[in-house]
Amino acid sequence: MRKSEILFEAITNLRDDLIEAAQTHRFTKKSTNKSIALKRWMPLAAGLAVVIGLWALLASGGLRMGGMSSDTASGGDSGDSGGSAQENGTAADGAAPEEEPAFSDTAGPILSLTLQEQNDAISAQRQVTLDFSGYGENDDFWEDRYRIGVTDHYTLTNTSDTDQTVTLLYPVAGDLGELDTPEITVNGQTVETVPVVGSDAGFDRDADYLDWTALLEDESYLADALDSPEDLSGVEVIVYTVSDQQGPAGEDAATLALEFSYDPAETTVMQYGFNGMSRGEGGTVQYSGSGFVDGNSENWYLIVLGKDIQNPQLQGYEDGGCDAGEELSTVTGTFTRRENTLEEILRTVTEDYWQKRSAQGGRSSIQVPYEAFYAAVADSVLEDTMYLPLLEEFLFAQGWQADRVVWFSAQATIPAGGSIEVEAAYTKAASLNFGPSDMDYKDLCGYEILPYAGSSLTFTGQTARVVNGETVPGWYGNLTFGDADLTAERYDLYTHQ
Repeated sequence: MRKSEILFEAITNLRDDLIEAAQTHRFTKKSTNKSIALKRWMPLAAGLAVVIGLWALLASGGLRMGGMSSDTASGGDSGDSGGSAQENGTAADGAAPEEEPAFSDTAGPILSLTLQEQNDAISAQRQVTLDFSGYGENDDFWEDRYRIGVTDHYTLTNTSDTDQTVTLLYPVAGDLGELDTPEITVNGQTVETVPVVGSDAGFDRDADYLDWTALLEDESYLADALDSPEDLSGVEVIVYTVSDQQGPAGEDAATLALEFSYDPAETTVMQYGFNGMSRGEGGTVQYSGSGFVDGNSENWYLIVLGKDIQNPQLQGYEDGGCDAGEELSTVTGTFTRRENTLEEILRTVTEDYWQKRSAQGGRSSIQVPYEAFYAAVADSVLEDTMYLPLLEEFLFAQGWQADRVVWFSAQATIPAGGSIEVEAAYTKAASLNFGPSDMDYKDLCGYEILPYAGSSLTFTGQTARVVNGETVPGWYGNLTFGDADLTAERYDLYTHQ
């Protein structure tokens, strides 16, 4: 088998029918009914094998579009929201484009607080502040240079003559790689929050604010997120663990492969920790880890659901090609076999991945709590059964990089005839463009507010305030520095890098 063929198999390891299906598949918004997805997946337990994998993830933001609109909440006429470049205390450096700007990496809109249960006795007054302090000054991670501070303040008033205990849900939209967990305070005191994770929104590349609005208007999206996660503890799997990898000094490309055979009609295999995969003649499969055979390697996992693999054995090679004639007897390791459940091994590898990513900082990190990330990954397992044979990149890319809404939940009591002050403080990533230097709108950052989408609150008023923009080189949109009433469905602010 040629090394180019091995590389192709390392990327895919899919049956031909799955490869063809993947090539023609168009990502759309998925059903949010996990119980249906689980029922679709569970019959596979009788004849398939699942291996959960994740380590060589190359993260990249989805190519999704953004734009501007000035449609009013009452359905008024659309106007030209682009405007012209405006003053912010210094000369505005850039003029507004003639058409709506598009972004290759959109960050998701700023959304509004909601209540878990509709409560007509509660009204709300809101002021959201966008703070440009430190804009463009973070040199550690380029993508974070254009984060802004968000302080979202609410006065919740109880118009009834009885105390009202409510569950607050504060939503943050985007992917888990860019979300910042908000600090929630009630009457100035920080409260503990529990993340409620929405499933992968399944947006296409041209998703815009209408897609986010439609997602939040679908009551099943939040309802499904509030449901208890599906119980995977009853799904039995077989786990092979490779450990104590050893290799000769100076052989940086030395590779240790776990070789076995299986019938793909009865077994599906995924992995965690290996960084290569190939499929040989007679159904032989090689999972390999190159350059990690120094005695300090971490565990690699092969997780099998269905009929067990046959004739597993470890073999060392000179490099990742794992070609016959290039075996190395000095590359060794041990492997063990144990029975387990899908939930237990999924939690093991997910926590390992979360800890590694969370320690990296910037866009490479995961900012949300572990349970939120696990819920997202488990959702990928349930929703994306077609892709279970893929390498680790897909499931964890879906859990980490897919657009979704995460609500941060907290309890509060509003006294009869009284009010409480609720505030969420966090940072918000900008929508950006990644590409060649002459790419359209490459020098723009975009920030978006959807004042009403997905909120059950009755608002007596909303305002937005943009502050500390004196050093921003240029800006435009339908938000202005200072205070502005929010009466439309959508507001945008665009700045020049």
